[in-house]
Amino acid sequence: MESTSSAEVIHGSEIYEHYSVILVWVVKTGGLLSMIATTLTIRDILLRFLQGETIRLTSTLIFEWALACLGASFWSAFLSTWMVPEESGIFMASGNTATCTLQGFLDNFFYGTTVLTYTVLSFTYCFLVKFKRKDELLPTRSLVLVLGISPVSCFLLATSPLFDKAYNYSELHICSIAEYPIGCLSNMTSYDCERGGDARNMWISRFFIVCCANFLIIASVVVLVKATLTRENRINRHVGTATSLTDGTSRSRKVISQGIWYILAFEISWGGWYAWQFIRISAERNFNSHEIYSAHVSAILYFVAFTHPTQGVWISMVYFRPQYLKYRERDASDFRIASVLRALNLGVPRFLAIEWWESWRAHGSTKNSNKGKEHSMPNNNDVNVMCSVSDDT
Repeated sequence: MESTSSAEVIHGSEIYEHYSVILVWVVKTGGLLSMIATTLTIRDILLRFLQGETIRLTSTLIFEWALACLGASFWSAFLSTWMVPEESGIFMASGNTATCTLQGFLDNFFYGTTVLTYTVLSFTYCFLVKFKRKDELLPTRSLVLVLGISPVSCFLLATSPLFDKAYNYSELHICSIAEYPIGCLSNMTSYDCERGGDARNMWISRFFIVCCANFLIIASVVVLVKATLTRENRINRHVGTATSLTDGTSRSRKVISQGIWYILAFEISWGGWYAWQFIRISAERNFNSHEIYSAHVSAILYFVAFTHPTQGVWISMVYFRPQYLKYRERDASDFRIASVLRALNLGVPRFLAIEWWESWRAHGSTKNSNKGKEHSMPNNNDVNVMCSVSDDT
């Protein structure tokens, strides 16, 4: 019996190490992709500003969200285990308690700012459409209030776990709100927590705040869609022409589809996180051990490890979507990658332009036709030989 249990422990440890390595690379890769996507979003807004375009209120909020998401992607997802205390034995762990605390604080601050800023953005879109306001910058005091409410609130919320020393290594291979030693909050353990004794209550508070933000985002988009449909129907009834009906329907569909895409991007990023936090909070014991990699729990972890760090990718794709559709409609004959590069404000290589391919094909066909003429016509030497033969004859 003892040999069997030892074998099971060894086998479980091997599985743990295997999944640990995979998850670390998935999280780091997702963080890198999110950093690239949010950098492109920040660059696009800055280029528009430098080109003299009027920066709208919604663009300013997207800029703030992108900055927060860039910070979260770098400090939390990309660095991940590099900030975890080395004595944890986790793959690539090379930090200490100080770096772990710093990562936990910045993880909660930046990710919290992305959620609250996204909520303010959704509410702003809804307010502008519902009350027919222009999307323009507010007076300085109002703008500071709108832009400052998210980071200030998240800074205060991220500060509270410091008093309980609750920033420790968590199961997603980063430092966040967790207890230490891992599992000390479980009903099945008899040892006390040295740090983060109130971590479970903090999980519940954070989960409640994010769920409320999620509800407000969905509600705002629903109100926005309803207001858009109501306005377009009113315009179509007054004008009553087929052209106005078509144009109104087209505009409504664009607003509705964009709103739905924004909701889907947010839910893809945070849906798995909701499920995992619910498991952590509702479980009678902690899953921070080798059995965390059971079939159903590991599936959720893989999903969270990929979708949560890539939040910047999904939402940046929705941000660039209208520009891509505009260029795609204008340059329907071009390659799709050319439309993507134009939407990202990046240069399009010559070989991706349809004009270059058409000129290349035309040049090739002309060259082939010239070669054919050269083969069909005798050269000067052949003419001279034929003339000499005829003279001899």
